Amino acid sequence: MTRKITIEPVTRIEGHAKVTIHMKEDNTVDHAYMHVNEFHGFEKFCEGRLYFEMPQITARICGICPVSHHLAAAKAGDEITGQTPPRPASLLRELSAKGDHSESWECNFFELSGPDLLLGFDANPETRNIVGLSNADPELTVKAVQLRKFGQEIVKTLGGRRIHPVFAIPGGVNKALTQQERDSILKNSDSAIDTLRIGLQIIKDWAERNMEDINKFAVFPTGYFGLTTPENGP
Repeated sequence: MTRKITIEPVTRIEGHAKVTIHMKEDNTVDHAYMHVNEFHGFEKFCEGRLYFEMPQITARICGICPVSHHLAAAKAGDEITGQTPPRPASLLRELSAKGDHSESWECNFFELSGPDLLLGFDANPETRNIVGLSNADPELTVKAVQLRKFGQEIVKTLGGRRIHPVFAIPGGVNKALTQQERDSILKNSDSAIDTLRIGLQIIKDWAERNMEDINKFAVFPTGYFGLTTPENGP
């Protein structure tokens, strides 16, 4: 008989998941599955909605990266109505996306991956977490949290709230950036860039020490590929 091992929930990911492992009688693995429980049904209950409602509806898909869904829906509205946003609106949309990237990727790198990268994969699971990271390097942990706050403040400044922004609309955006808001963002940009550089150096140093594992972990042919614009953008 096979034996099933269930790991639930899988922690330190942006979402909900579990792992099930089916073992043979000789304790070797028969099958292993990663279950990502992310079905929301958005495609179905969006049917028949007015197109200009979609930026607000799709933002609710995720509380971690709502800006991405918000902007994607607005861009779909651009296509539907045949509008090209003016350059200032496009730049503000991009700024909103970069704010979202700052807070979301910071969370993924420092809070979710950081305990493994900085404390080591073999560290005690009871301390291999954000609390253990804060005890090991409190200064870096504070900088990481401040970086996330920086990104969230950009999203809030433009979209009125840190999650589920009210900002992008088909054809552009519904709010300009004031000089005072611009200066507030710039005031904290240098410290945010410094923290980003620290993070880049951490992963570079880690990669140099673990290149053997990098070259063999999850390296296999797939059918996935990425597309870029002529300007080398996503």
